[in-house]
Amino acid sequence: MRSAVVASLRDDKGITIVEFAIVAPCLVLLMIGLLDLGFKAYVGIQLQGALEQSARQVTVGTSTTTAALTSLVKTQIVKIVPKASVSVVPTSYYDFANVGKPEPITTDTAPLGTFNQGDCFQDLNGNGVWDADAGSSGTGGSEDIVYYTATVTYPDLLPAAKLFGFSSTATVTGTTMMKNQPYASQAEPAIKCT
Repeated sequence: MRSAVVASLRDDKGITIVEFAIVAPCLVLLMIGLLDLGFKAYVGIQLQGALEQSARQVTVGTSTTTAALTSLVKTQIVKIVPKASVSVVPTSYYDFANVGKPEPITTDTAPLGTFNQGDCFQDLNGNGVWDADAGSSGTGGSEDIVYYTATVTYPDLLPAAKLFGFSSTATVTGTTMMKNQPYASQAEPAIKCT
């Protein structure tokens, strides 16, 4: 009797299936995660290429709208993600030095270093008021620097994120910056005082 018990303890004929049952879910989740991450990277690369190609078309033209620019990018992206929503936001700047920066203060009164009543500034975007970001919406004019931000939102390729309570959509963002061609002269920015 004792030898039968010892023999049954040494019997390892079903152990492989038990080990596989333990390892398989982890392995499948890892593979799904890697596939999802790889697809997101692929969409990001395609978005960057489509954005740069479309932005280049805008820099040589004079009348491309934001809607037309978005359509150019979307045409490329829906080839790989048919249910994607695409938005492109162009922001134009006077020159490279002022991208994402406030309009320069030319005459500064106390308190120094901040814009306040009595200061003068270089109105780079031509709207007549001092702005913390010197950009203006749209594709700008001749010789303007245009900073493009494109966002693609699409349903996840695999429902792995939803299983863990995360959003079932993925978002990828791409940016690029281009200078418009000198098809006309760029106006010098005015100095405004408050």
